Amino acid sequence: MRSTGKTRLRARALFVVWSVTIALAARGIASDIPREAVRGEEHYVMRDGIRIYLWEKYLPGQVGSFAQTGKIVLLVHGGTRSGRSLYDLQIRDYSLMDFFAQHDYDVWAIDIHGYGHSDKTDDWIDVKSAAADISAGVEYIAKLRGVGKVDLFGCSAGTQRAGLYAMEHPERVARLILQAGFWKGSEESRAMNRKRIENGGQPLPRNRPTTEADFRDGFVPGQFEQDVVDESVRIGMQNDRQRPNIFAEYAKLPILDPKRIVVPTLIIFGEKDFAANDADLLPFFEQLSTHDKSYVQLPDGGHLMILEKGHRRLQHEVLSFLDRP
Repeated sequence: MRSTGKTRLRARALFVVWSVTIALAARGIASDIPREAVRGEEHYVMRDGIRIYLWEKYLPGQVGSFAQTGKIVLLVHGGTRSGRSLYDLQIRDYSLMDFFAQHDYDVWAIDIHGYGHSDKTDDWIDVKSAAADISAGVEYIAKLRGVGKVDLFGCSAGTQRAGLYAMEHPERVARLILQAGFWKGSEESRAMNRKRIENGGQPLPRNRPTTEADFRDGFVPGQFEQDVVDESVRIGMQNDRQRPNIFAEYAKLPILDPKRIVVPTLIIFGEKDFAANDADLLPFFEQLSTHDKSYVQLPDGGHLMILEKGHRRLQHEVLSFLDRP
């Protein structure tokens, strides 16, 4: 019996429906498989008699792969919040550490000495001493995971710390991400820094208390969720009630020399960031001594975009840079 055109079309339609049904069923089965939970572990490393705190997050099933994939990233905090307070806020999908870990990275956050769970000291904490902390952390991670390099992410003041380390140890840095950073500084940030240094005519102490107002500062109106800010304040007051006065050093900007940064580099910031802007960062970007570089300005976000509504866009832009061949 000869098949008619209508019969063939009906058979093809049934095949398509059957294929789609199987695909949706397979997707449903996959979604029913429980996802492996991200694990967190605390570490301490000694640097010149100072205990430096490292917080690590990863998927246990990926531990054996890190030496081969090199998917290891160290996060360096800025001047107000320590590592866990900034990068591992446990509310919805705001944890940058969980995001990277869920994409098969071994993720580390360091507390520079004087911050968070690291030792407090009587010295002035400057970029050079912070880079020494990073060096101790990188050596510890490299030995633990059997790798020669790690990816390095710095935010705000952390861009100066991570940038200086990359200048001095390019052999240890696979990729460098500078988020919400600065070079010579914007006019607004320089004015803010001068006011901090003047300190109302009083001597500038090595450390200063951190208030709730400090933790609420920097969020762009309309770009944050109130419960996220409130949780950030709660965790900040728990972990970071005191912080070093690092601003005196910024009277000597620039600290970084772009010509000495030779590793693949991403510069990324939000358009409403008071500290980061094109006038300051484009000349820095152009002078980087690497042709493997990217420059990304994201809409609407501010200095704390990592904890604002645009955090998912920021997360994916950074992941795209880290994952590229």
